[in-house]
Amino acid sequence: MRASRQHIVYYTAFATDFAYFAFLFATTRLLAETGASLWHLGIFGASTSVSYALSGPLAGAVSDRWGRRRLILTGVIATILVLAVCSWWTSRKLYYVMAAAGGVAVALIYPPMIAWLTEEAHDTSKRLYRFCLAWNFGVISAQTTGGWLFSVHPSLPMIVAIIPMLGVAVLILSWRANRGPKTEAIPPAESRHHHDSPRAMTFVYMAWLSNVAGAFAFSLIVYLFPYLAHESGISPPVHGAMLAFNRLVVVATYSVMYRFPFWRYRLWTALASQACAMAGLLLLSFGGSVPVLAAGLGLAALMLGYNYFASIYYSTIAFGSQQKGMASGVHEASLALGGGAGALGGGLIGWVHGSRTPYKLCVVVLFGFVLIELVIYLRSRKGWPRSPAEGS
Repeated sequence: MRASRQHIVYYTAFATDFAYFAFLFATTRLLAETGASLWHLGIFGASTSVSYALSGPLAGAVSDRWGRRRLILTGVIATILVLAVCSWWTSRKLYYVMAAAGGVAVALIYPPMIAWLTEEAHDTSKRLYRFCLAWNFGVISAQTTGGWLFSVHPSLPMIVAIIPMLGVAVLILSWRANRGPKTEAIPPAESRHHHDSPRAMTFVYMAWLSNVAGAFAFSLIVYLFPYLAHESGISPPVHGAMLAFNRLVVVATYSVMYRFPFWRYRLWTALASQACAMAGLLLLSFGGSVPVLAAGLGLAALMLGYNYFASIYYSTIAFGSQQKGMASGVHEASLALGGGAGALGGGLIGWVHGSRTPYKLCVVVLFGFVLIELVIYLRSRKGWPRSPAEGS
């Protein structure tokens, strides 16, 4: 039985994030255990995030013209090479180079993959929900198994991660399109009421801005929390389980947003998610026990889940099929820009003022972004047409 395009995308999302987060877990934990400072961890995070941010929009735009599958396959091969190199040579300098290379490799996969998934889609929300589940379960699997594999050998998480990526390459190479007329079919209600409307575009821009703020917080969890975990005496398996809990909350948030569309085109839901994140970051700033730190990660996850699902939804609804790759690229780049800023800024602040300071800084950053979003919302809503279908 030949795999459908949707199922190939879901598996690719799972495998790519399993590979990427196995790489991140193994390298950042090893750097922390071998004496790397928060500043060095910040540089590592910024290297992979900035390279992703610069490559994502370009990859999305190129895929609009060159084809989704070719670019995805190129990124898969590049990811396998990064994993193979880092599992063979454990050099700190090499890790920084491979961090940038890994960012480019994954950027070649994600924007084209999102655009490929939502082309000719009658069920955009369902596809995006399943896509979000797939890549998050990849993250959870990498973080859960990564801690145990790392305890056996630091390179083992990356060696294991090569296997599912080889499966992606086989699926992409073997896929053949159904021969038939191409039509763009998005949900009629979404097409009539949201496509290119002033309200939709406002929420796209707000979602991208929220992505930057959310990714700022996320980068602290991915790139700097390993230092705090090691400093607090948290073992790799427990560290991995805490990060997996963070992603489970993200998945639960996706599920609520998919089942209950009350959040669409509502400002208060975005602000509530960011308030939860600020509370979680304060727990990370002052908490000392594993349960308190885990609660902080869980509260931050509410915003991470909300921001990502809302952003990807608005990005794919507000743009036509000829711009889906570009829009998906900007969506992914907004995440990476926030991630790079958080990793670099947080690493520097933490290096100078202590391992808890970046989380306090992030609370201030999030509050500033909330104010900017409020300004955008209030200024833009004057030009919206009154339409019951779009909400208020």
